[in-house]
Amino acid sequence: MSDVFSGKWKNQLGSLLDLQVADGEVSGRLDMGVGNDGEPLWVEVRGRAGTDLITFNAVFPNHGTVVAWVGQHTVEGQVRQIRTVWVHATNVPDSQEQAWMWSSNRIGADVFKRVSD
Repeated sequence: MSDVFSGKWKNQLGSLLDLQVADGEVSGRLDMGVGNDGEPLWVEVRGRAGTDLITFNAVFPNHGTVVAWVGQHTVEGQVRQIRTVWVHATNVPDSQEQAWMWSSNRIGADVFKRVSD
């Protein structure tokens, strides 16, 4: 199957994902607009892709978090999409781990729709 992932995608919250795939290696940038501190928030993404499946992750060093997405390319109503599930892990300081480790991971979903080829 040819590369179906390279290009620009936008999710339901307006985040812009710009991906390049070469020999199964995924690289790119995720622009989430503005973060909680009012500063522009974008990160590099890295991952792997095969056939119509993809996984990519991002590290948010200023926020103490990492996020990993896994998903599949599909077409619905002639709209190309990447349907993903993500896991978001937040660092809990060592001194607070026993009390707060339970709150360190969140799971959700994103649908990225193609905005250009």
